[in-house]
Amino acid sequence: MVSQKITEISVTPIPAYFPHEIGRNARNTGHGISGIEWLVRAKTDGGIEGLTIANTFLSNLGGNSVDDLLTILKEVFLGIRICDLLEVSNGRVIKPKPGPGRAFRENGWMSILAYDLAGRELGVSAVDLLGGKVRDEVPAYDTTLYFQDLRNPDTLSNGVASVVDEAREAYSLGWRQMKIKVGRGGRWMSPKSGAQRDADVVNAIREAVGPETVLYVDANFGYENRLDLLEFFIKETLPANLGWLEEMIPPSLEQYRELRKIQERLGSNALLVCGEVDRDPIGYVYMDMAEEGVFDGYQPDIVSQGFFRWKQIEDQLEGTNVVSQPHCFGNGNFGTRAALIYGASSKGFISLEDERIAPNVYENDEFTFKNGVYKIADAPGLGLNVDEEIFRRKYSHNEDKIVL
Repeated sequence: MVSQKITEISVTPIPAYFPHEIGRNARNTGHGISGIEWLVRAKTDGGIEGLTIANTFLSNLGGNSVDDLLTILKEVFLGIRICDLLEVSNGRVIKPKPGPGRAFRENGWMSILAYDLAGRELGVSAVDLLGGKVRDEVPAYDTTLYFQDLRNPDTLSNGVASVVDEAREAYSLGWRQMKIKVGRGGRWMSPKSGAQRDADVVNAIREAVGPETVLYVDANFGYENRLDLLEFFIKETLPANLGWLEEMIPPSLEQYRELRKIQERLGSNALLVCGEVDRDPIGYVYMDMAEEGVFDGYQPDIVSQGFFRWKQIEDQLEGTNVVSQPHCFGNGNFGTRAALIYGASSKGFISLEDERIAPNVYENDEFTFKNGVYKIADAPGLGLNVDEEIFRRKYSHNEDKIVL
């Protein structure tokens, strides 16, 4: 059978709405009520369509335009046959083909499109191309609990009730894992007051959602240069039995050694996870930390790194005790599906970062969420399809397209 040729590529901005307004964290002033998915659609002469998003390429940090995006997509994909994107052996991807390989290394999100197209043409799930399914369900955590106490102050509760109410809502909708933003003292409050508020919020949420809900915290480096206050926070939240401490301080072998000692001294069993800001994984400092065992989970973004790059990351981490915990915030519904596919194939995967984005442009399918986990359906490629009626009615007027 002759492999199908890519004859059309389009780019469309799709609004992605959060379940509520996202407030501040330790580093920024808030995300508001919506994000965006820069949806990339690639169609073939045989009727196959593959998907990815180009959020990383069009981020504020890069300065690229839609025209730049269409140019690179044309160079890498247009007129190319699907079989010329990835080398597949015994049903698994071995490596990218030489032509697109460099582009996939520089723009990992492109490799997800290649996996989707290859899976659809071969009639297999991208999970199979990644090495096969190791679980039928992938746990997920709500990642929308920001500094709502600073957005909705209340003299009776210091605003803590605002965050607690959103945690209760997430629990009522089925989430059994939640991540709470902390690090208020890094920018928005005095250091001591911020650490106390962080602890108050965590402990109040634990009381509200019960002992079985897994709670994580993420400081976005808000405890930088304040290991004394980080020790206070860990001590104050010991009753909350936190699942992990994420990016409490910047990466440093010496500082993470000290953080481990603090945990041992206090009896904290929380995992230490970090790496979201590592743009050239695996950076030397993270590899040094992994080899010494001073952190537990590594978390560059799943979409920006892409499937093949993440497989390489896991290979590099083999022999250490560090597992994969990909970042996924800012990737919308597409990112959730990409993380589900990867998580279903990864033995070390902990939990999916879920923005709980409202349905937008995709068809309903059998990747369903219930009681804190997503069920993995057997479907070709990513199993994610655009709802053509919704796309035509709401989004097609913003589509840019190139045709062979």
